[in-house]
Amino acid sequence: MEQALYRAAILTFEELGFMFPVENNDGAELENSASVNVSVDFDGTISGRLVLQVENSVLPVLAANMLGVDESPEEDLMSDVLGEFANVICGNALPSIAGKQKIFRLQPPQIVVRFDSDENPSAEARLQLDEGRANVRLYVN
Repeated sequence: MEQALYRAAILTFEELGFMFPVENNDGAELENSASVNVSVDFDGTISGRLVLQVENSVLPVLAANMLGVDESPEEDLMSDVLGEFANVICGNALPSIAGKQKIFRLQPPQIVVRFDSDENPSAEARLQLDEGRANVRLYVN
């Protein structure tokens, strides 16, 4: 599960964001105050939530790269880009985990001001980028 999530995250950052991450094994958690979180709930064969968290320094570059612009887009547009990244990661990871023939319904992504969870994720991918860090957590019910 973790390998499928990591592969989906890597491919999404490379193909949509033109960022080439390497695995981050330092174990450090991203601070909520210095990062942006987006959550995508899903249901189907398995149900749960995917949470994408990126450091504030990553988001403007990620959005500009995806949109093909030189300057940082407006904040609303950056939020939309982050939501699309979470959707794509989730949409690519779930078939790898549950099987390509399975159908999932993804809810619209939601920006989460502060993400706190008492539960441990079922899988996690930590990525180190030139611009900062990103974490992807998958919570399966």
